[in-house]
Amino acid sequence: MVVGRRRSRTGKRRVHVRGLRSVVTGVVIVVLAGAGVATYYAFFKPTGLAALPDPAIVAPGGFRASIGANNVITVGLEVRSAADVPLTLLSAKVVAPAGLTSTALAIIPAGDGNAGFALEGDLPTTTRVDLGTDANTRNAVIAARFKVDCNAFLATGAPNGEQIFVTIQVGQEQRTEELTPPVVGDTPWLTSTARTVCTSALPTNSPGQPLPPLPDTSRSP
Repeated sequence: MVVGRRRSRTGKRRVHVRGLRSVVTGVVIVVLAGAGVATYYAFFKPTGLAALPDPAIVAPGGFRASIGANNVITVGLEVRSAADVPLTLLSAKVVAPAGLTSTALAIIPAGDGNAGFALEGDLPTTTRVDLGTDANTRNAVIAARFKVDCNAFLATGAPNGEQIFVTIQVGQEQRTEELTPPVVGDTPWLTSTARTVCTSALPTNSPGQPLPPLPDTSRSP
């Protein structure tokens, strides 16, 4: 009887040891896997432009427009960094439909920094805007001014070809991205604003959603 009991205890101990070894082996595998992932990111993680989403700059859709004297329109478009690292917005280009001639363009930091900016006044002179990663620093405004030739604009029937390009930089690397122009209904923003100029004697409302950092839209005297 004694011998039998001893053999039974020995078997239980072997089962317990085997279970402990399995747990230890599992922990070691997890640790090694974690170390492998850490090593991969340390040596192979994308950097610079390769680490940015595509696109890195997006246009959430908010813009304002001002209609001035002599068929001059000014539009302000909010753009936002979608990256989780700081980047620089170097430049922008707005391609307008036929009948619109560009006269000025500026990139402006959003928020309190441009609280005094007026769509009706002279556009600020800026060459680049550094965008951060929090809500207060990741936005900017692209402001563009155009002279509208209503005869040329209306002669096109259904104007098209509107495009927006931005050039960004991270470190020493640069790339150009194309943004989707905002729309009013199904009509692109510049076409909608120019059509208001050419078909309404006294427009009172601007298209699009309001952009908080910019002033209320109005017709300049």
